[in-house]
Amino acid sequence: MKITIDLECPFCGNAHSVEVERNDYFDWQFGGMLAQNAFPYLNPMEREQLISRVCPKCQEKIFGE
Repeated sequence: MKITIDLECPFCGNAHSVEVERNDYFDWQFGGMLAQNAFPYLNPMEREQLISRVCPKCQEKIFGE
């Protein structure tokens, strides 16, 4: 079952979301699993959104392409 995680960027305040499998989210959030292991189907930018809440546009500004 997929769930949508709604996030707000701490830099620009824009809302964004990431869709993940429910069990994977709980493994990561409450089970201590690393994001790259819990969400192998997400790209690095999407995983960073979950970890830091920073939106893709701000990630590009901070880290470059």
